[in-house]
Amino acid sequence: MQIAQTYQQRIDEYRRLLNATESRMKSLGLIRLACFLAIAWFGYKYFSTSFYTAWLLAAGAMFVGFIASLVQYQRAKDRQALYKALLLLNEKELKLVTGQGADFEDGEEFINDQHDFSGDLDVFGPSSLFQHLNRTGTLSGKQRLAGWFQQPLQSSEEIISVQKAVAELSHRIGFRQDFTAHAQLANETPRDLKEIRLWKSAPMEFLGKKGLLIAAYVMPALLLGGIIYYAVTGVVVWMTLMLFVNWGILLMNVKKVNAQHALLSNKEKVLAKFAVLLKMIGTEDWKGVPWLEARKRTAQEADRSLHQLARISNLLDQRMNLLVGLILNSLMLYDIHCIFRMERWKEKYRDDMDEWLEAIALMETANSLATFAFNHPEYIYPEVGGEMSGTGGTGIGHPLIPEQECVKNDWRIDAAEQCHIITGSNMSGKSTFLRSVGINWLLAMAGAPVCAAQFRCHPVRIMTSMRIKDSIARHTSYFQAELQRLQRIITVLKGGEEVFIILDEILKGTNSEDKLTGSRELVKHFLQYRCAGMIATHDLELGTLENECPGRVRNYCFESSLENGMLLFDYTMRPGIARNKNATFLMRQMGII
Repeated sequence: MQIAQTYQQRIDEYRRLLNATESRMKSLGLIRLACFLAIAWFGYKYFSTSFYTAWLLAAGAMFVGFIASLVQYQRAKDRQALYKALLLLNEKELKLVTGQGADFEDGEEFINDQHDFSGDLDVFGPSSLFQHLNRTGTLSGKQRLAGWFQQPLQSSEEIISVQKAVAELSHRIGFRQDFTAHAQLANETPRDLKEIRLWKSAPMEFLGKKGLLIAAYVMPALLLGGIIYYAVTGVVVWMTLMLFVNWGILLMNVKKVNAQHALLSNKEKVLAKFAVLLKMIGTEDWKGVPWLEARKRTAQEADRSLHQLARISNLLDQRMNLLVGLILNSLMLYDIHCIFRMERWKEKYRDDMDEWLEAIALMETANSLATFAFNHPEYIYPEVGGEMSGTGGTGIGHPLIPEQECVKNDWRIDAAEQCHIITGSNMSGKSTFLRSVGINWLLAMAGAPVCAAQFRCHPVRIMTSMRIKDSIARHTSYFQAELQRLQRIITVLKGGEEVFIILDEILKGTNSEDKLTGSRELVKHFLQYRCAGMIATHDLELGTLENECPGRVRNYCFESSLENGMLLFDYTMRPGIARNKNATFLMRQMGII
């Protein structure tokens, strides 16, 4: 498999790079140790030989070597972290494409049984669509990707523009994986973005205080003058007075400085990584792909600006250092200068910041879809637009079922058709096919390729009732929960919205006669509205609606067969009503009866 080979090659390459980097780090560590010992030796010789200048120069040269090796070591350490992230990413990809399961975040926190369709279509949770797709590293990226599948795009033009972006990104494995790795290395916590946004939206506390700004420059100059005066005359009073004034200024503003520092402290790494991600977007040539070029325009100014904020955040963090907090604050009002720089940045860029972060989140979303496209080169980009009539495709399969096990079917909504009733015996494939159509439709509205040979759809609201649960906490029985779901669908239809409905064995919570009557009335009620749908059922009598509502209701079925005492399924959908039943046979075979 070519995709698996690609990931294996990248695994081998990153292992090689990691080994080379670790060897370099060891060498740099030894160089740093040698420089340190040489500094100590040359320093000793300098003091023991009556301050001979040559030893001092040698110690200085070794100090420069120590700093240079330290800088190179830190760069190597950063590369090591990146290579480790890329190695782990490719190992996960290889495991996924070889059918050994998905190890990516599954979005379990987004599971919502009350959502229109996500619970029924396995969008979130273990072995879900989200787990197969998700390549986000930032929290906002993960939330944007989840939101994309909770409320899919409803504009054909926007979907088509995303399709082009996904197709372009799918060929750029280097960019995609570097982007994912850098996003993951940001190690963003839930507090980070929340606190950054709180700081961004907080009112300016210092920028309008011109007197304080003047004092921030005048008082250090006066203190310097006092120090010089003391050095010349030995009179300490003026220097002491200036120090007391500086401390007074700091004490008067320390509460407000602390409040801002609390929100932006330890944000340097996160902000710097955001800046790296924006730089990657802004410097890439997107070859005339409008959706990507729009993200590029947003990113081009942003990376320098966020790097600047990261540096300011780091400078403000240094106030916790005793040397900076006590000495530099006393001499030059360090806190005041930092906070003025911070608020000047906020005044200039805070209105743009949400757009920058949104650009990262959107790129992570497209990146995830593009990786899905790369992992499934046999999938096709669907035709999007038009009306409900003509929706469908050929070779439709479920994207979460391995290719070698996936049985594919053709399906289409013709002319005036609104409802397909799908009958069949237990385990024959009805529910899986319903989910196959629903999940591919969802992928299509996200701008992703779909598991089909050909597929056509248009943006519509998807609503399902397949996996209903009762709730003790909500005092809701199974039957009541199902009725509430159906009521929700009807309410949306009455509002005039167009809906694609997927129902699996409705009204299971009542007796057979009542269930059949209720199901028939429900289908007829649906036909009054702007909707189309698929209903899987064991009630073969429901198939009579095809004759009662000609052209609007159509029957399909999945069959099983018995050969040599074995029950066989071909999972192929056919026109008509199912003829075979297997519940009693299966119970006998399993020794239940």
